[in-house]
Amino acid sequence: MGVPKNFRKDLHIGPKTEGVERRKELREDIAKNGTFLPKGVHYEDIDASFVDFTKKDLKIVINGEEVPIIFLTIQRWSEFSKTWEHSDEFKNIKIPFITIVRQPDVQVGTEHGGYWNIPGRPSYTYMKVPTFDGAREGVDLYKIPQPTAVDITYEVRIFCNRMRDLNIMNEKIQQTFKSIQHYIFPNRHPMPVVLENITDESPIDDFENRRFYIQPYEMKVQGYILDEKDFEVTPAINRMLVMQEIVADKAPKPRVSVFTDDFSGDVNINVIFRTSSSDIAVLIIQQNTQFETVGIISNVNTIVFKVNGVVKTLPFRVSIGEELGLEITRGVNATAQFLLKGTTL
Repeated sequence: MGVPKNFRKDLHIGPKTEGVERRKELREDIAKNGTFLPKGVHYEDIDASFVDFTKKDLKIVINGEEVPIIFLTIQRWSEFSKTWEHSDEFKNIKIPFITIVRQPDVQVGTEHGGYWNIPGRPSYTYMKVPTFDGAREGVDLYKIPQPTAVDITYEVRIFCNRMRDLNIMNEKIQQTFKSIQHYIFPNRHPMPVVLENITDESPIDDFENRRFYIQPYEMKVQGYILDEKDFEVTPAINRMLVMQEIVADKAPKPRVSVFTDDFSGDVNINVIFRTSSSDIAVLIIQQNTQFETVGIISNVNTIVFKVNGVVKTLPFRVSIGEELGLEITRGVNATAQFLLKGTTL
């Protein structure tokens, strides 16, 4: 059994994406078949996309012929009529035909729901692209600024001499905008088109000349412009070197006080080891001295005496200029103190 001619093999029966996933699809589609950055979009891109939309989605066929469509900007109607290829032998324009005119006064856009852009034109990360320089992996940040929203108004007019032709165009318009808005894609950027108004400009007062209908359709593109010159590609931080310099705080020296009685010759060395101070005290002896006993011991378990680095036990002698070292071990982590007693020689 043969397959019917109208058999379709491209039916999509899976669920369509919505919400965040749909926005991701649109973002990926904007940068499709190009770099990781989207293409810029300017007024001429929006104009070209709108004309393409009109020629494809608003195309009508009357009497077996496709109704011609022309885009007009500031050209005078007389110039258009002279160069219009669809005219008769008397240079009169043949109808029906459709014209597109863009209003030159582009307005502040409403595409953002009435919100304004952030001042200063900051750039935002559009995509993160992994990199590898042969030694280490990294990431490049592709940034774009916030687009500038614009509202562009187009007037699509049909010129025809029969109500039947006008009905065909009206049906096409109503079917296209039955969901309130239609979308165009200049450089793959989705932009809604809204049907704003339908009016009539048919010359009904002129009964002598040829009768024809003129039906304008006012449409607004809620779009935006985006300049490629404002795009940025910057490498992200892929390695951070943190250097710290640690300086060990020197523990404060113990407090050493030497009391000498010149009349009796007694020498008393009072040593106080504070909680945060070192457990070693060093001093240079100023007189020949014989050290004999230790008194006033507080929080001291052991004491080691050294003369020029040599361990000594009581009693011992120290000569002028020699180094006396006193090293203790504490009972608890608190202030310790002892008194070393001796006499001069």
